Amino acid sequence: MSPLPNLLLTLIVGSVLSFRGVAATPPPKPNFVFILIDDLGWTDGVCFGSPFYHTPNLDRLASQSLKFTSAYASCAVCSPTRAAIMTGKAPARLHLTDWIPGEGTPKQSRFRVPDWQQRLPLEEVTLGEAFKKLGYATASIGKWHLGGPQYYPQHQGFDLNVAGSAIGHPASYFWPYGQEGASHRVPGLAEQGGRDGEYLTDRLTDEALKFIDANRAQPFFLYLAHYAVHAPLMGKPDLIDQFADRPGGKGQSNRVYAAMMQSVDDSVGRILKRLDELQLAERTVVVFTSDNGGAVHFGQPPATSNAPLRLGKGYAYEGGLRVPLLVKVPWLTRGGSVCDVPVISHDWFPTLLELAGADKSASRTAIDGVSFVPLLAGRNQRPHAALFWHYPHYWNGTKVSPYSVAHIGDWKLIRFYETGREELYNLRDDLGETTDLAAQMPDKHRELSARLDAWLKEVGAQMPVPR
Repeated sequence: MSPLPNLLLTLIVGSVLSFRGVAATPPPKPNFVFILIDDLGWTDGVCFGSPFYHTPNLDRLASQSLKFTSAYASCAVCSPTRAAIMTGKAPARLHLTDWIPGEGTPKQSRFRVPDWQQRLPLEEVTLGEAFKKLGYATASIGKWHLGGPQYYPQHQGFDLNVAGSAIGHPASYFWPYGQEGASHRVPGLAEQGGRDGEYLTDRLTDEALKFIDANRAQPFFLYLAHYAVHAPLMGKPDLIDQFADRPGGKGQSNRVYAAMMQSVDDSVGRILKRLDELQLAERTVVVFTSDNGGAVHFGQPPATSNAPLRLGKGYAYEGGLRVPLLVKVPWLTRGGSVCDVPVISHDWFPTLLELAGADKSASRTAIDGVSFVPLLAGRNQRPHAALFWHYPHYWNGTKVSPYSVAHIGDWKLIRFYETGREELYNLRDDLGETTDLAAQMPDKHRELSARLDAWLKEVGAQMPVPR
């Protein structure tokens, strides 16, 4: 074949890829910005279906990203999911299965909680350590919540730790972020200075921009874990006022929560803008997601709603486990596209390392996670034949009791230990989990129950302890 047809073919292929919004080759060492929001619900954002919140920057990111509609958190509460993201291991395997330190055992219950792991052990290989080994500058900015001082990010592979400690939520979202000596005061920020009216989400974004600026000339991994939109519900007054006359919809009408959401959206916008200004956008992977389902158990009116999903944070139902997810890989993903294939938080370890160009041996410690880079490239390839969860704890008083979950194909089984009951749902036909089919589908019920038993044994799950 003559050189001209070859050149023509190259131009045609390049034009097609450009039309799809995908570059031909990845940069040798891309940057990573991983934005994790606390308690963000499945529909919290216009691009996720909200008729109430104002999220123009998230919507812009969605137009540049692959949106996942069946993304799952590794747990319905925070610390286990964060540990899973960091290690690529399921919480049940880590024995880190509740928010730290958890609520313990209620006075009236059939079971005691097991002697579970209340820290991320230093022996575990974290994303921070893996990226550090690849020559990346690493930063953890915001919530950590994976153990005491000896387990903080700076001991887990991160060059920089800003505001990460053992606390799970701030005493206040306004400077100085809690009174001196308060148990939930955000560490470090007040001592570095601030001003009256300064808002935590804005301040963490300031710190993230400083890190990006300082490391613009080298590859970096930024883990920006906002405390928002976790309680306490506190928003900037001017933003709250903007929602005064805005009609609610789909169960979302809390003006303070809406203001917190807008501050999160502003943070995303500032990050994207800085990447554009520094001409880093085309070589930077951006991830936006949540650590568990939206919190629907407090607030007046309720903080948010995950409808049509059932319930929210803490619960075994879809509202507690399913989370929003946007992934922008400029040279790989097609902007504005949607994927309904299930993925889960512990998939991040192998996925991010593959995108970084690491050898496959770098993610061998991620026993449970599976890379979903093929999905990002547009191939319909399921990373998991089945998904499982295990929560041998009590939460929100006794409203949530120990449970395990199996999700295989269209089917989902929930086992409740306190009552001995198992529920079976077909998520394709009944996303809201309104009709329990366990009695009508005994063969399917037995199949999923047996698969769940096998998985619990495989990972060495700690079971609730009979009294």
